[in-house]
Amino acid sequence: MLIAREKYRDNIVEYILYMYHIEDLIRANHLDMDEMEKNVLSLYTLSPHQMNELKVWYQNIIDQMIKDEIRENGHLTSLKELIFKLNDLHIQLLNTSGEERYLEYYQWASGLIKELKEKMKSPDLTEIEVCINGLYGFVLLKMKKKVISEETSQAMAVFSQLLRYLSGKYNENIAGTIARANQSL
Repeated sequence: MLIAREKYRDNIVEYILYMYHIEDLIRANHLDMDEMEKNVLSLYTLSPHQMNELKVWYQNIIDQMIKDEIRENGHLTSLKELIFKLNDLHIQLLNTSGEERYLEYYQWASGLIKELKEKMKSPDLTEIEVCINGLYGFVLLKMKKKVISEETSQAMAVFSQLLRYLSGKYNENIAGTIARANQSL
C-alpha cells in the first residue's frame, strides 16, 4: 500500500507494473482474504493500525477485481484508465513540436512495439499497453529466473526509456493541473 502510493506519486508506469504484480499475487491466493493474511500479510511487521489499513487496501482490490470480473486474468478498470491516459499523452507528445527527445525514443521503440504487438496477437492493444505488458512479462521472466535473450533485454531497455520519459511528462501534466486548480481557487 505504501509502495503503491509512492510509485503512483513518483512514476505512474512503475505503479501500473506494481499493481499488475498485486493482481497476480491476489489471484495466486484465490482472491481470498484469509489466504492473503496467511501467505502475504503475515510476512509484514506492522502496527495493528497499519496492518488494518493494509488488510482494507487488499480487500478493496479483491472486491474491485471481482466487480471488474478479472478473477483469472485482465486488469483493474482503474489501471486500464491510467494506461489510456498515458496513451493519450503519448499521442499528444508525438504531435507536439519541441518534443524531439520523445520522438527519438519513440522512433527507437516503434519497430519493437509493432513486432511485440504481432507476437501478442492483440491488435486492439495501444502502443503504450504493448510496452507495459512487454515490460511486465519481462519482469516475470526475470523473477522466474528464465533465460532472456539479449535482443529481448535490449528491447525492454528501449521500452523502459520511452515509458520513463512518458511517466515524467505525465507527472508534469498532473503537477500543472494541480497548480492551475490551486491558482483558480
